[in-house]
Amino acid sequence: MREPLVFPPFDPAKRHILALDGGGVRGILTLHFLAAFERRFGVAACEAFDFFAGTSTGGIIAALLAFARMRASEILALYDEMVRRIFRPSLSSGKLGRLIARRMYERGEAVAMLGEKLGDLRLRDLAARAGPRQAVMLTTHDLVRNEEIFLSTYPFKSGKPNLYVDWRVRDAVAASALSAPWYFGPWEGRYIDGGTTVFNTPARQAALEALDYCADPAFAPRRIVLWSFGTGRFPSAVRPGEADRWWPWKWAQRLLTDIQGDAEADQLYGCRRLAVQGDIEFHRYDVEITVETMIRDHGFKATEIPPLPIALDGIDAVDFLRELGKRAAGA
Repeated sequence: MREPLVFPPFDPAKRHILALDGGGVRGILTLHFLAAFERRFGVAACEAFDFFAGTSTGGIIAALLAFARMRASEILALYDEMVRRIFRPSLSSGKLGRLIARRMYERGEAVAMLGEKLGDLRLRDLAARAGPRQAVMLTTHDLVRNEEIFLSTYPFKSGKPNLYVDWRVRDAVAASALSAPWYFGPWEGRYIDGGTTVFNTPARQAALEALDYCADPAFAPRRIVLWSFGTGRFPSAVRPGEADRWWPWKWAQRLLTDIQGDAEADQLYGCRRLAVQGDIEFHRYDVEITVETMIRDHGFKATEIPPLPIALDGIDAVDFLRELGKRAAGA
């Protein structure tokens, strides 16, 4: 069995950044890692970090930590209900529906659930909260402007106005997490899930935002610790010649997977370069999910492992993800 997560000492004298990947239902793994962090240091994640960055499911978690002040275990309980409501099976999400429907799922219930936790808070309200200053950045892609947008809470060092601070938090989360093409469709007709771009892993961008753009709270090189949490890695299982038989929708799925995989590698390489230069201290936590690693490292039986890779809407794998999260985090 593999050893549980090992965290380095937590230095309260430094600034701490939390960067959370996208991954749909696999955000359950992220939450188990965060729960392990909270147990290890005896502090709620919402209090431990100075900067929260998230994409897609990571954006939901980041917002609930920073604005709703929830613990990881509380968000886990909410996720259990939320993902089952979001990804409720229907004709649109069936095999035929996935080919012909404009969207597979409705997001209304999820938006309402987030609204119960976030109310009418706006991004600017984080700066008005009592206590140490904190910052949030959520990623989304604007189809109209054809560019990635970083929905953030902080004033810029350049003095230019932050045009997004008046967004309601629940709208920012929906634009980042409940707007994936094929799954939900664009938010407000223009914003799609940040995970469709190179920022599904937002770690390096979080470091750059903190170092180059965020004026308050202030971040200085060599005084930053970046904690990056993934949602599971799935090595390619494609065999030579297999792609010759793929249909266009299979290629679309594969290309998105490749973009995200290459982007993750690039983001993490960028963080490691910043760490080598001494600008940040960098820690990455994730788990490789294959039949072999599940049996060898985490003690699963082959019959307990769901079909891999686990899709963003893989609610049939929720129980497995919960158990894997416990084992990988050493709960």
